[in-house]
Amino acid sequence: MHLRVVWGKIRRGRWDEYKQWYMDNVIPATENAPGLRGRRLSRSVDDPDEGISVTFWNTEADMQAYEHSEKRQEISRSAEHLYAGEYWIRHFEVEYSDDK
Repeated sequence: MHLRVVWGKIRRGRWDEYKQWYMDNVIPATENAPGLRGRRLSRSVDDPDEGISVTFWNTEADMQAYEHSEKRQEISRSAEHLYAGEYWIRHFEVEYSDDK
């Protein structure tokens, strides 16, 4: 399994708007993405304008196909007005998982 982790800062006080955008745009646009196993959207308990989105993929190829897709680029462009300009994206391979 592979993970795509996106960390970022949202413009001050706009987390609720970002979360609604995520629910209305990201989830419907990607729910049938090949190889997507699940996702998590998390908000920092230390900074209410900071969050992490994690998606779980069957294979690295599935994750890369999404990463380079026009759909992902469209989604990113539609959220630019919400980001504060601080973000990063990392890819990980799961070495161990204790799914319950």
